[in-house]
This record gives sequence, C-alpha cells and structure tokens, in this order.
Amino acid sequence: MERTGEGFSLSPPIAALALLAVALALWAAYVFYTGKASMPVPSYAMGFRGAVEGFGGAARGAGLPDCLRTSSEGAALVALFDGKPCRTDGGAADIRELTQLVGKLACFKKDLLGPSHTVDATRKQEFVTSHDVEPIAETTGRCFSKSLSPRDLEISIEKWTTRGTRLVKRLSASVGLSPEDVENAQALFQSQLRDISDLARTICVPSCQEQGVAPPPGPRDPMGIVTEESEAAETYTGYY
Repeated sequence: MERTGEGFSLSPPIAALALLAVALALWAAYVFYTGKASMPVPSYAMGFRGAVEGFGGAARGAGLPDCLRTSSEGAALVALFDGKPCRTDGGAADIRELTQLVGKLACFKKDLLGPSHTVDATRKQEFVTSHDVEPIAETTGRCFSKSLSPRDLEISIEKWTTRGTRLVKRLSASVGLSPEDVENAQALFQSQLRDISDLARTICVPSCQEQGVAPPPGPRDPMGIVTEESEAAETYTGYY
C-alpha cells in the first residue's frame, strides 16, 4: 500500500486479492439468502424445494376435487354426486375417496403438463392403500427421472381403474342416479383416466433413445431367479 498526495493506492496484487474477497463474500451471501446449491438439483426434486403454482391454477383450496381446473371430466364427475343424499352407510366415505382419487389424478396431470417438470401439485396428496401402489408424488418424481418402469406404471393405472370404477358403481346405486347419469358417470371417469394414462405413458416411459440409460428392473418386474441348489445340480437326463 502506497500513500499518494490524494490518499492511499493499492498495489496490483493486493487489489486483486481484495476483489477476490469481495466476490467470494457476495457469492456466499447469495447462496445463504436464496438457499440455492452450487450445483443444480434434478428437475424432479425441485418441487420439494418450494412450490410454485403452474398449469391449471392452484392445486388445493380452490374447490373440489384438488387441481379442479386441470380435469373438466373429474370436476363434472364429482359434481354428479355432490350434495346428493346417500342411501347406504358407506356412501359418504365413498364420495370422499372418489373425490380424493379424482383430484389426485388431476394433480398428476397438472405436474406432468407443468413446464418446469417439478413435483408440485402431487406433493401433498395423501397415500391411500385402497387405490395407491405408492405415494403419487413418488410416482411423479420417478416419472421425471425416467426411473419408472412401464410395468410399475401399468400396475398403478390398473389399481386406479379398478378402485375408481368400483366407487362410481357403488355411488351411483347409493345416490340413486338415473341410468343416463350412471352411463355419464362411468364415461367421465374413463375419459379422465384415459387422458391421464396416455399422457403418463408418453412422458414417464423412456423412449427408444433413452433405453440405454434406463434403470435395471424394479422389484415388481418379472425376472428369472437362479438358486444355489439349481446351479449345483447336474443336467437332468431322464424323461418328463
């Protein structure tokens, strides 16, 4: 450091160190206040860092079912049973579960269509044993990471289909829908499910170009098992 007639001046090495220190301090402050990591997180995990409303408006709190504006078929299906008195003891519980299932599927569609591919709308959807194989948020995350096998996806779709169809049938009898409304209810659920299933098969299942980086078979995928006893056995030469 040198003293001049107007003040102090820094030598080039010291000035460079001072600029480096300032830059490091600014970077540390940025990381601390924004909470962002120095390396980007996977797209499917970004939704767990803070939700931002995307396609179709709010996921919850804007009406029933959840993600109401994402699926017109789902909203129309719930409206068929909403407010109607039930003739059976389990009718009220069936309506709650159907509303939850329809909203869950609508939120799944909302996340799949989101431009940022984040686990957002499905993040707070509850796991229900009767119609879920795994939490829907986990399915969404595995979809975006291309680690969801076609078999796992089909198992989930089959369970949604079976449970939803049964709920629609029981509720139609419980509230006494007309034959025309029964057909309408069944068509609405099938239309919503077909829309979401086609979308999931397109986005979640790895394409031919991505097959090389696909994960190994999952626990529900069929595969051969060779035991130690069978490996030690000699070749069978008898007759069947």
